[in-house]
Amino acid sequence: LTFIAHALQAANNAKKAGYEEEVQVAALLHDIGWLVPKGDDTLAADYSSDTKDDEEHQRKVHLAKHDKLGGAYLRELGFSERIATLVEGHVKAKRYLCFAREGYYSKLSSGSKFTLNYQGGPMTQIEAKAFQSDPDFDIMLEMRTWDEAAKVVGAELPSPFDSFASCEALIENCLRASAFLPLSEESAGRIVTEDRLKQFREQGYVVLKNWLSLTETKMLTSYVEQVASMEPGNLGPFHTYEQTNDQDHSKVLSRTEGFVECKHDHSAVGSFLAKGRLLSLVQRLWSGRGVVLYKDKINYKFKNGTGGYKPHQDAYFSLERGEDQKLKKVRMLHDAEASVCMIAVDKMTQQNGCPAVSPGSHKLGWLHYIPAHSDLKDIKQADKNAKEIGRA
Repeated sequence: LTFIAHALQAANNAKKAGYEEEVQVAALLHDIGWLVPKGDDTLAADYSSDTKDDEEHQRKVHLAKHDKLGGAYLRELGFSERIATLVEGHVKAKRYLCFAREGYYSKLSSGSKFTLNYQGGPMTQIEAKAFQSDPDFDIMLEMRTWDEAAKVVGAELPSPFDSFASCEALIENCLRASAFLPLSEESAGRIVTEDRLKQFREQGYVVLKNWLSLTETKMLTSYVEQVASMEPGNLGPFHTYEQTNDQDHSKVLSRTEGFVECKHDHSAVGSFLAKGRLLSLVQRLWSGRGVVLYKDKINYKFKNGTGGYKPHQDAYFSLERGEDQKLKKVRMLHDAEASVCMIAVDKMTQQNGCPAVSPGSHKLGWLHYIPAHSDLKDIKQADKNAKEIGRA
């Protein structure tokens, strides 16, 4: 019996039992941890403390932890917490049944008894009571039943479980439903590791890769195209254009702002910028401090656009009247209060114009722009202005 045939049968058993797509996908992927390679430190750390040197023995111990490996892997791919928990739960169900059902352990295969030793053994009474309180307790027990029954060689299954490729739409539905949801502290910690936190504090920036699933990336790309075609309104979105460098100097879209909460936005993806996955990661960078979206913007790089921005320091101002009743710029946010999050919808390279960051510049305080060839008087006045704005 192949791995895929077993997975398809388990998912079909879930569907026959009348459960929704989310449960069917959990059954389909319940053994996905078997495919997580040994030595993947981001997922397998602390999952094996066995000290025997025999390579085959270590492989079996690694696979015994396939429930935890699978749950962690699915979270990284963007599946819902429920699917990941159900995948982890099919081994919990085995441990529970060994505790609660007389004679269950004796019916396990020798291989299943071996893995049980590295899965925590039969549950204790305290563990069993905690497991019973899980909202999906009954489903996890059924998953164990579906798992045990999904071992029929040559079984013919109805669509979509006649092939793994046929399950693609089912899987994508679940990924879309869970897209951009907030991360648990544990999941956020696997992306924003301690090393990355250290870099963020010392260098003032950090690059995070592969924190969106392929489905989320496709949704985000489509969303950007939707925003670009939105009609502007009094409350947003606000489009800015630039002249092209071709012969007729026509105009192309340069950037769009104020689109997340505008009434034209009928996509749930927009809320991703104000909450969800992004918020979880920024809060992790700021050691759990509360975070809110201050400004939203899309920068475009269309063909023949002049593109690009001169070196600058991001800061946000309001206009207030001083004692002399003259308007002056006042910083609304200070360095210790703001983070700029740039999400690359398309690939960014030095050739097509990726952003460049000056490491450690966040420690320099507020810098005032000084045009080239400025004289000493202008430089001193700029420095004075910077200090005044920085104190405001």
